[in-house]
Amino acid sequence: MTRTGDARRTAIVDRAMHVASVEGLEGLTLGRLAEVLRTSKSGIQTLFGTKQELQLSIVAAASRVFERDVLLPAEQQPAGLPRLRALMSLWIDYLETFEGGCLFVAAASELDGRSGPVRDAVADAVARADALLQRDVELARRLRELPSDTDVEQLVFELHAMVLQANHDRQLLGRKDALTRARNAVDHLLGIEQQTGDAASPT
Repeated sequence: MTRTGDARRTAIVDRAMHVASVEGLEGLTLGRLAEVLRTSKSGIQTLFGTKQELQLSIVAAASRVFERDVLLPAEQQPAGLPRLRALMSLWIDYLETFEGGCLFVAAASELDGRSGPVRDAVADAVARADALLQRDVELARRLRELPSDTDVEQLVFELHAMVLQANHDRQLLGRKDALTRARNAVDHLLGIEQQTGDAASPT
């Protein structure tokens, strides 16, 4: 593929991520994308070949966005609780990246009962994010920034649940305070309010 073709493909995928976050990966056919972009279906088909290739390209691109906007900036923070807090804050910010909210939340709900390469790609992306979250929780526990008896897997479950609930409330219910509530819930789970209160208590 020529550089011009690569650039056009990238531009199309960038737009397709937003459309898929609203209409779903399954709803985004080559014809529908051509309609949104006001171009020919044959032109889209030349670049992607099949609907499945388009879907996989969208999932891969969304993964790169998540890495760029969430994972890499969080890695710049000191290991332990600062990095964990940054990861969660950036992850909550990510919910505003696409027009329809988190593309992976939408895709997971759409594909969780199915099988195939697209479902596997979505599952792999979610599993990678969860693994990094678990790594940072475990490290914060080992550094004694979280209690030594912290149930790492339970805390990971609850932190991820805060992200899912925030996306649900923001997108489905139109609650403008959803992201703020998610941040407050994360702070509570990580004991940040308790630490602040302890620091302010008279000795």
